[in-house]
Amino acid sequence: MCGIAGWFSQIPHTPAAQSRLDTMVASLQHRGPDGHGTWLAPHCALGHARLAIIDLGHGQQPMHSHDQAYSIVFNGEIYNYPLLRHQLTQQGHRFNTHSDTEVILELYRAHGWQGFNQLRGMFAFALWDHQAQQAYLVRDPLGIKPLFIDQTDTHSLAFASEAKALLQYRGQRPQLACDNLHLLLNFRYLPGDRTLFSGIRQLAPGTVLAWQIGQTPQQHHLSPPQATADQSLFDALQSSVQHHFTADVEVGAYLSGGIDSAAIAALGKRISPRPLRTFTLKAGDDPNEARNAARTAEILGLDNIQGDIAATDMLHTLRTLLWHLETPKINALQISQLAQMTSQHVKVALSGLGGDELFYGYNAHKIMAQAQQLHHWLPNIVSRTLGGIGAAALAKLERPLWGEPERALRMLQQLGHWPQVYGLMRNLWDSPQLRAKIYGPRMLDTPLPNAFEVLEQSWPDTPDPVAAMAEFEWQNKMVNDLLWQEDRCSMAVGLEVRTPFVDSHVAARVHLLDRKTLMPNGQAKGHMKHMLAELLPAEIIHRPKSGFQVSAADFFHQHLKPLAADYLSDEVIRRHGLFNPHFVQHVLQRPPSPQLRWHYFMLYFMLLSHLWLDVFEQQTWTPRQ
Repeated sequence: MCGIAGWFSQIPHTPAAQSRLDTMVASLQHRGPDGHGTWLAPHCALGHARLAIIDLGHGQQPMHSHDQAYSIVFNGEIYNYPLLRHQLTQQGHRFNTHSDTEVILELYRAHGWQGFNQLRGMFAFALWDHQAQQAYLVRDPLGIKPLFIDQTDTHSLAFASEAKALLQYRGQRPQLACDNLHLLLNFRYLPGDRTLFSGIRQLAPGTVLAWQIGQTPQQHHLSPPQATADQSLFDALQSSVQHHFTADVEVGAYLSGGIDSAAIAALGKRISPRPLRTFTLKAGDDPNEARNAARTAEILGLDNIQGDIAATDMLHTLRTLLWHLETPKINALQISQLAQMTSQHVKVALSGLGGDELFYGYNAHKIMAQAQQLHHWLPNIVSRTLGGIGAAALAKLERPLWGEPERALRMLQQLGHWPQVYGLMRNLWDSPQLRAKIYGPRMLDTPLPNAFEVLEQSWPDTPDPVAAMAEFEWQNKMVNDLLWQEDRCSMAVGLEVRTPFVDSHVAARVHLLDRKTLMPNGQAKGHMKHMLAELLPAEIIHRPKSGFQVSAADFFHQHLKPLAADYLSDEVIRRHGLFNPHFVQHVLQRPPSPQLRWHYFMLYFMLLSHLWLDVFEQQTWTPRQ
């Protein structure tokens, strides 16, 4: 696990290239505290910051093939590299190291870019073919590892694990992409390949971007593995956990009170060559969460290390966190502190992330299923009329913007139009009226995309709305919200977090099952619970679900109100021009309550957006190195 950066250029680089590359790598040193390296050729620059996990003594990068034909910088882990190395050795390939990185080079030698389809793991890498003067940028099919690119210079293609390294490549201050900020404030993550930096985008998951001197870049796509029912889903998950233990250092595991992390830990205990240590942060909206985690560890016979949320200088903490994340996030503070605590004990930790998304474990899945059932029994004309009249009536009342009753009625009005129903359920709010109430002149003067149209354009062509929702969130929310913050928060402290549920082979096997199988009788995670019955006791399986979130209103008033007095003051809001100060006062004048959850999320995003301007666009603050 590491940080990579560099560029490919049609024009040979200048003498200043080494300094530029060094600066890019230095901005990623938190991702690779165990060493760094750079390499320059006339049309290629490769930089690397290393977190040593596999082949600790000989895995330094940039790495070159034994005959110097190919060079690579690689971020991630290839879990099936021992098997691939054995196969390639049998075919006559030579190796200088025992690293997974060198396997990628020889796989390319044997099969070209199509050989990357054989990789199982999480990865983002840049490979340079010396003879062909051709480069490849590759990102794993599930988007576990990040890779950002900048093509604003028509003569070059720059890349990095984090956008901040591309800012160093440019050597100039970035500009906020207001259109993407608008989508962030609707989705609470950036859908698709977007970033908040104008001119910088993500390489889409599963993409192989081929670049060659004198040619137009070409995009290829990795093929997902094909699953069959011959292997049971339980065996597929067990195999995934086995692969995710591939490391030359100790592997630990996160442990919450739920069944996802419990399943990973239980399987991990069977596989780990040493006693498995688990880690729990005392946080979340359920005070029993940490107690349940401790009980799970007791039942499974696991060592459980628990820690409290640390008291911090909130301004410095949020600035630092935002510098690592590069975009505002809601729950990143808890995830960051869990990673910080865990990094004091191990360099690798397994996470239960992905179980809810694969096995339909959220209330949102049940709500969509109920909405489909209601649509089946209720004629369209009735639902549209009732929903429209009710929502219009509520809109005339003195109430908080986009309250829960109005949202439910608008969902009723849209039954059958599933992207709209889903968007309303997930609290997309975009409308001309709300834009005018929420935004300031800088946002209102920018052509903004319609958030519902963006959702509609990427909505899967799947008849079952619950399955369509799950697929959409797997491709967007999973990549750009959950995995994004998991990667950034862990790599900020030199910790590698692995996600056995977010595995292409497990996902392929789950996708053989329809929604009714995964949610028997509408039960969230019903199939998963049945599958895990022999692994976990009923006490764990049937424990009520709790979350890792905190009360938005309470958190704001307890921890952020002093910051809001400065960063959400009328003067600061008007100076930046992004938001409407009347909206802020409208929310703060009301007593905090659960009904204002989304409103306080919006205030949190507004505060973080102003901090983003300080950190990136105006650069009035820099992190302590």
